[in-house]
Amino acid sequence: MADRFFQGYVYQLQESIPRTFGVIDSKEIVSCSNQEWIGLKNSFNLIDYKVEENESFIVAENTYRVFYQNHLMKFAVFVEGTDQVAEDYVTILAVCFTGMKAYFEEKYNRHLFYKNLFLENILPEDVHVRANMLKIPLLKPRTVFLLRFRKTESDWDWNSLIQDMEKPAKYEVFSMTETDVLVIAEVRSNTTREELDEMGNYFQQTAEELYGEKPAVGIGEIVTDIRQLPESYKQCIYALALLYLFEEKSSVINYAHLGINRLIYQLPLPLCERYLKEVFIKGSFETMESETLDTIQCFFDNNLNVSETARQLFIHRNTLMYRIEKVRKFTGLDVRNFDQAIVFKLAMVIHKHVKYKE
Repeated sequence: MADRFFQGYVYQLQESIPRTFGVIDSKEIVSCSNQEWIGLKNSFNLIDYKVEENESFIVAENTYRVFYQNHLMKFAVFVEGTDQVAEDYVTILAVCFTGMKAYFEEKYNRHLFYKNLFLENILPEDVHVRANMLKIPLLKPRTVFLLRFRKTESDWDWNSLIQDMEKPAKYEVFSMTETDVLVIAEVRSNTTREELDEMGNYFQQTAEELYGEKPAVGIGEIVTDIRQLPESYKQCIYALALLYLFEEKSSVINYAHLGINRLIYQLPLPLCERYLKEVFIKGSFETMESETLDTIQCFFDNNLNVSETARQLFIHRNTLMYRIEKVRKFTGLDVRNFDQAIVFKLAMVIHKHVKYKE
């Protein structure tokens, strides 16, 4: 696509410039007055070549000048020769091609592509075409991390989030809204949920260190086709919407860990309220002591293990049994029994959901 676009301009200019000239990207010659050169690999990686857009530079027998660049894409014009004439020609050509900047911001900006993909502003049949233009692999295991801040500042460098990662090139990071920052990560197809959680915690801690703001982090599931990435993004949003249902202090939520919370979130409030009345037949949830509720929560966190719960709470086993008995007298549920523990656990989460919605 890029070679055809540039080639039209090259055809118009080649009669006025008596030397071989053309356009290169980070890997190869994409357009040239000598068509046999099109597709030839560069002797250097332009994206890593540190030079300003208004400066010429010489490599081998050609003079170059960058006319477009962002973090992930760079184009330069070149003219055969290393003399003053070559530098004059390359300066003129750079000025001519600079006028196309708006076009490239739309067509060759990877972050803008991802934004439009997530907002479903690109037709499904056009996704692969646009991805190929940007040289983005189509079939790669990827997942999305959504970092939600209370506020962000325009001078925050998002690339700093990934600079210490083992392979930074496997990550895309950009601002989606005034509060949301996305990290798209290439992962292994067998990456575990625990590994994704570790990555989410890393991004959260790094963001807090860099910007002084601790974001909540939503983690989507792994997808293999670039067209499935919007689904992973939506899962991140969904996970953060359910953050209030989680008892843990962690604000890193993996969509794969939502479990029964996802079901409760979809229940209508009248049904939730009726369920609470059926469980707490002798009173309301609010009448239960916070100490007792905290004890039961710890009991659930330890898989109904009495000894481990008593040890973590620094209480005697008999004290724990007394509190469990209080719950049984109040609700008729013995939380040492798995089935009845599920009923009470649901009541705790549903009560949190009802209070939040109110």
